[in-house]
Amino acid sequence: GSGSPSEGLANESNGTSSSKPKTEQSTSMSAASKSASPLYILYGSATGNAEHIAKDLAKTYETYLSNPSFLGYFTSVQCCELNKYKKNCLDTWSSSPDSNNLQKVKHGIIIVCSTTGNADAPENADRFVRWIKRKTTKGDTFQHCAYAVLGLGDTNYDVFCAMGKVIDKRLEELGGTRAVSLGMADEATGLEEVVEPWVGNVISELAEVCKGHTSIGSLNQGMRLPETNKRPIRSSSPTDEEKKMEDGDLVPFNSRSTGVRTIRALMSIPITDPLPDVPNSELPTMVSSLSSCRLIDETTRDRSESLAAENMTVSSASSGFLFTASRPYESKILNARYLTKTNTACAAKVAEVLDGGDGKLVEALDMYSHHFPLSEDKNGKRVIEMTMSLPDDFTLEYEPGDSVGMIVPNSRDSIGFVLEMLLRNHGIQRSQSISVDEGDPVTVEEALRTTVDLSGTMKKKRLLLLANFAKDAEEERALRLLSRASKPGEPDLYDTFVEQQRRSVVDILHEFPSAQSISLEGLLGCLTAIPPRYYSVCSSPLKDRQDGNECQVKVAFSVVDFNTPVVQCDVTSGRRVRGLATSRLECVSSPFLSGRQPSAHATLLIFPKPTHEFRLPADISTPLVLIGPGTGIAPFIGFLSHRLAQIASLESTEAAHVASEGTWRGSYELNPDELNISKSDVKGLNVAADYLCKQKTGDVDLFFGCRHSDHDYLYQHELERFRDVGFISNLYTAFSRDDKEHKTYVQTLMLTDETCGKRLVEMITKKQASVYICGDGNAMGRDVQNAIVSLLAKDLMDSGKCETAEQAKSGGIAKIDQMKSFGKFVLDIWS
Repeated sequence: GSGSPSEGLANESNGTSSSKPKTEQSTSMSAASKSASPLYILYGSATGNAEHIAKDLAKTYETYLSNPSFLGYFTSVQCCELNKYKKNCLDTWSSSPDSNNLQKVKHGIIIVCSTTGNADAPENADRFVRWIKRKTTKGDTFQHCAYAVLGLGDTNYDVFCAMGKVIDKRLEELGGTRAVSLGMADEATGLEEVVEPWVGNVISELAEVCKGHTSIGSLNQGMRLPETNKRPIRSSSPTDEEKKMEDGDLVPFNSRSTGVRTIRALMSIPITDPLPDVPNSELPTMVSSLSSCRLIDETTRDRSESLAAENMTVSSASSGFLFTASRPYESKILNARYLTKTNTACAAKVAEVLDGGDGKLVEALDMYSHHFPLSEDKNGKRVIEMTMSLPDDFTLEYEPGDSVGMIVPNSRDSIGFVLEMLLRNHGIQRSQSISVDEGDPVTVEEALRTTVDLSGTMKKKRLLLLANFAKDAEEERALRLLSRASKPGEPDLYDTFVEQQRRSVVDILHEFPSAQSISLEGLLGCLTAIPPRYYSVCSSPLKDRQDGNECQVKVAFSVVDFNTPVVQCDVTSGRRVRGLATSRLECVSSPFLSGRQPSAHATLLIFPKPTHEFRLPADISTPLVLIGPGTGIAPFIGFLSHRLAQIASLESTEAAHVASEGTWRGSYELNPDELNISKSDVKGLNVAADYLCKQKTGDVDLFFGCRHSDHDYLYQHELERFRDVGFISNLYTAFSRDDKEHKTYVQTLMLTDETCGKRLVEMITKKQASVYICGDGNAMGRDVQNAIVSLLAKDLMDSGKCETAEQAKSGGIAKIDQMKSFGKFVLDIWS
């Protein structure tokens, strides 16, 4: 049998606990049989992962609550972003849920929070984090609360799960009762390894503590779906139109779908045998829908739009608010150029095709794919610098080191596929009005364009939701096989078929066509939101102001364009994957890339993403070590431009005179025509030279690495000119593909070039330089840090300050840790 719903929640419900029943029936325990307050699930999310986990958990619990026989402790759920704590939660948290005020019964709080930037809080959690860190926040603020925190992080970053750690520690310091140990999930190795078991137990364990129990006991079953021969519980009852056939009515295992054939081949299962069933215990713990939607008529739409207009305040309708991911700024592309040595012939042709709009974007993307076959290594490496407009009322400001977030719509072909599928199976028109999660009315087409991610790689639990709708028995089994937890020693089917091939929901629906019967609500519910894309700023507002270009910002990005691995039994493997955002940006930037002016400027939705750590030192006398392989160089171009502008702003009358002559004090002439920079940049360099003659400015050593010196040496002319005129003291470059026998990276350069290594140690130990590391790479940040530790350890041994290699290594690590604590060793690494 499947058991009752309460049994699927471990010992969380009353009457199903395997432990001995309580003999005392005190008033307080009677009051604790049901929670007087909701289960609070809050999230802080930058890319959507934390939000999806939190909403998943909330929806799953609500599914159980809808069953009359469910005996759970919490009777309702309140799920919201952390920054809404004051409006939605604080009044309840500050009062005791126990009418007898015995301080044993608690409110239940679950927090899921990611870390963004370098130990920063996500935008929708920053106010909450500032509040709990504030010294004026009362020490007993959470005395009536029990809590559990799940942190999401990435070990590629220097500080792992920083926000999760901060929140978990501060809630305890503010009087909260920790019910579950801090969970820390690593995106570098896969979030599910930690998330699945943590969320499986968290409500059960939290409920025990909230009831006033001091001992949690053995709670290892967790929030698993009850074992059953039938399909997993749905998040909502299906309509007659989408209702599944019973198992006996399903199509037999002679399915001819591409996906089933590939799964069979990968598992070496002959066509005569059915695919194996997967028990629920091996499937993801939560299979709830993330979103709800309802079709609405025009009367409802008119009323909703009227209410929305009435509720719009003056401040929200004006340009005086801060731009965010939910309220982005519509920016225009003002300019663009390839930073790589990329042929612009295709850009010129695309510019003609797209003249006046992006209606032929699919054709343009195909033109780029045809023009840049990936059989040539350099074709897959295209880097663009793009200039975008900012509001002329200065309501969107930035500093060097910040990033710009960008909201990107789904591709036209993926939207078209889903719209055709919904029309064919359910008669839903693209212009039909719907409300998603009780939001304002939008058309079905608009919801698919901006609400859900149709291009992202499918996750296991989303595949399980799709399996619910598959009418073909073999396709259902195949999707469940892809959803199950991987087993040690066995090939990882999900990794081979989905992750490595970057299969999206559109790909899965193509290859498992019987799942195309999925309803609109089911589709929206099994997909995550489109995450914003973030790009490093490579300009300086101070420099732009001096140049008279105040209302613009520059970013640099690599165009994502690669082939997936070829798998012999997977006929659609080895396919070309293009970045949803960067491929579109390359297309709409084509007029500028080819050196022409467009008839109309393409627009983008952007918002600022400030950083608190990755900032230039205020004192221009502080020496800098800048380490930026690949597009990691982008923020350092902003840094250098800003420091140049800082120096220029301090110019004296004499310095201005020297600058106007275009010469160095040492009679070295600087010709603007020799540079790929503006005349104002030349003026800044000249002023900087004059200033350097009279005042002490910190040395700047810069490390840059790329594949080919003749192709992707980004900002080559700018960097070499900065070096030639002395603004950069030392420029170290490493090109990993120039020598086919020996690959050289910036970290190997540090260790193999003795002069370079000694200089780096001198900058850190004697000149007290600030070190910045930025770049794209799973191991680059760690490898560079390890190289610097090795150099510091060698210096300690050579100077006789340490007797053993182990002591020296510990000394090197301690030095780096000390620098980090003072903000003098900062990383911005992304994967």
